[in-house]
Amino acid sequence: MLLKCRRSKAALMDLPLQEKTFIMAKKLIGLVAGIAVIGSAATLFAQEGIKPANVGEGRLMVNGKNYPLKNASAYETTVDGEEGIAVVLSGPTISSEKLNAARKSEKAGEIPDFRKPYVKLEFTKAGEFKGWGAGAGDISLGRHTSNATGELRLQDGRAIGKANQPNETEGMFPSGLDVRFDVPLLRAGESLPPSKKPGPAANVKPSVTGVFKGNSKDAKLTNVSAHWREPFGDKPSIVLVFTEKDHSKDKKPDFNAGFGKFGSALVVSLHEDGDIFGCEVAHSALKHQNFSSIGKIQTNNFEYADGKVQGELTTDGPADVFGESWEVNVKFVAPLGEIPKEFQPAASKEPEQDATDKPATTNLSEKDTTEPAEDELNVKDLALTKDASDIEYQELVEYVFFKSKANVKSVSAELAANLKVQGWTKEGSDLVTPSSSILKRKRGDAELTIFVNPENGGSKVKMLTNGLDWDEE
Repeated sequence: MLLKCRRSKAALMDLPLQEKTFIMAKKLIGLVAGIAVIGSAATLFAQEGIKPANVGEGRLMVNGKNYPLKNASAYETTVDGEEGIAVVLSGPTISSEKLNAARKSEKAGEIPDFRKPYVKLEFTKAGEFKGWGAGAGDISLGRHTSNATGELRLQDGRAIGKANQPNETEGMFPSGLDVRFDVPLLRAGESLPPSKKPGPAANVKPSVTGVFKGNSKDAKLTNVSAHWREPFGDKPSIVLVFTEKDHSKDKKPDFNAGFGKFGSALVVSLHEDGDIFGCEVAHSALKHQNFSSIGKIQTNNFEYADGKVQGELTTDGPADVFGESWEVNVKFVAPLGEIPKEFQPAASKEPEQDATDKPATTNLSEKDTTEPAEDELNVKDLALTKDASDIEYQELVEYVFFKSKANVKSVSAELAANLKVQGWTKEGSDLVTPSSSILKRKRGDAELTIFVNPENGGSKVKMLTNGLDWDEE
């Protein structure tokens, strides 16, 4: 919220205490406007006796870009082998399912997967600040302290505090943050109830407002619908269809929208918590029609509850694809009932899956067969395609980039086969189309998320790695 006019001192005295506190805090923040990252959490600490709402506010700055953080959660965890507290501030809503899954991952010694942009602060039980990590866009920052400061106090079952780091210009990714929080503390052993509320579709009128641009030219998205689709990654999945023309009577709107049947269109596939895994763009001002672009788009304040989905879709500015640009920033609401049986994920069969994966290790090289698959693999030994070129290893973020002369489907198939021989097993279902693919693989404690996209008649590959050895051999 921004102040739009100056108030006289007399007018200020007539305001309620909470609003005066807000205005004075805003003035104080203005005194430090020279800092690259400025938080906006003036209303966080309510007066004694007033129950505050769940509040998490502030900003993360990465690579010269500001990311607002509007949601927060706090939970007991392990920090450096001791009991501690983690506070996560996020742009997207942090669902009960996402938080429960993150805590489960941490307990198993894995890195939790929060939706970007986010900041994770770590404290001891006594309130000592141990450091912070973050994720924004396609960048992930591991935990560090540098010149950051943080405070935490526990009061009436709530975690209250703040953290700050002025923008640092050194390193590959300049970063900084300024955040505040006042949220309930989830104790170890406690779990949150499901955040979604299944049931019949709500009696709400679909609506969409905002901007959808191609090469800076706007297209008016006036129609939106939400539908269940086949599971992705063994999780329930939703497809949102945005179009210029009415598609409400079409039996396959997500398919036909991509071919321009309803004018310019945007088709987004995502999970119930708003985590996007597919995005098809069709804009009349773009030369390339029906292309995939998932690296930049995200949801904010996404919610599936009470028979409807609502939230915001944004690329946070123009996104470059094939030498052109597209941009979206829309708010929407659409009815969506309970998931049909045919779109419900199959029950997990871990023992059978393990048995299925075992034969994949029989074709390993002599070197690999002498070591169990879960042993730490050096990143330079990671299986790529035979014609991999322009290979780039970014140790700071643990990314691997390379190019291939083959098309997306061929590269995806060769990578899948080579990784299987190396002992990697599939995590969920692969999403492979001519315009893009996403593969997820696991080998012991190591994980890969692979994105394959077309480039100059061939393909470019981006591999997000976790758990590999990055020491020079």
